[in-house]
Amino acid sequence: MEIVIIAAKSDNNVIGVDGGLPWHLPADLTFFNQQIEGCYLLSGRKSFESDQGKEIFQGKPFVIVTRQQDYCLEKGKVAHSLEEGISMAEADGAKRLCILGGGEIYRQAMPVADRLIITEVHTQVENGDAFFPEISPRRWKEYRSESHKKDERNPYDFSFVFYASIA
Repeated sequence: MEIVIIAAKSDNNVIGVDGGLPWHLPADLTFFNQQIEGCYLLSGRKSFESDQGKEIFQGKPFVIVTRQQDYCLEKGKVAHSLEEGISMAEADGAKRLCILGGGEIYRQAMPVADRLIITEVHTQVENGDAFFPEISPRRWKEYRSESHKKDERNPYDFSFVFYASIA
């Protein structure tokens, strides 16, 4: 099973502010939806419960990772560790597991991921409270990048950057 981390981060690695994204980039939302097509999804509870979270999971197989032992979902599965969530996806026959955050889940998943798909939003976010881990060139090799200029719908320059594990 291929494990792919998908994230959008600022130049200073911010991925969240007050439980939400610090920007609105329609082009990134379109790109994100294309990337998760056909994926089994894994997310932390806080990301799942965020404003943009729950609609992402509709109609897709997913597992939510939480420390809350009594956490229940109407649909989807609940795991209490990243390792358990990955095992559940494998047991369900997933071919591609897309990890969608948040910061702590990304940090735990970096050592086991095969690929990163990162939207780099070219701005500094000063009030961030959730962060993406550093991408070490000893662990990751960039193999593709697409740069985009801000426009009337997307208020920041941004790049879609693809990395493969070299470890």
